Amino acid sequence: MKFSLITVAALLLVGSYATFTRADDSKGPVMGVLIDQACAAKMMTKDDPQAAAAKHPTACCMKEACASSGFAVISGKKMYKLDDKGAQMAKDYLAKADAKTMVNVEGNVKDDMIEVTAINPAEKK
Repeated sequence: MKFSLITVAALLLVGSYATFTRADDSKGPVMGVLIDQACAAKMMTKDDPQAAAAKHPTACCMKEACASSGFAVISGKKMYKLDDKGAQMAKDYLAKADAKTMVNVEGNVKDDMIEVTAINPAEKK
């Protein structure tokens, strides 16, 4: 009887661990405002980071000092950093004359990082 209880407890513990460790991994898209990480850190101090980031000029994101910090997406009150591949994709995306900063970023989300597979303009509802 004691062995059975220990076995059941161990299985529950392993199952709980698997559930909680996988909860941080998900597939995108993450919808939010595309911004450089240097300025994103400032936006995260605001009451509504996404609204503040939406007012941030695209030209600032493209300045070398800002762009070299990397890129992120602010969605609500959370900031997701883009991986190196995503940072290059963000630069290319923002270089387009008609680029909108409200985007859907597709990829694997792990904690506060996105392994980016695509960046697309967010569709208006």
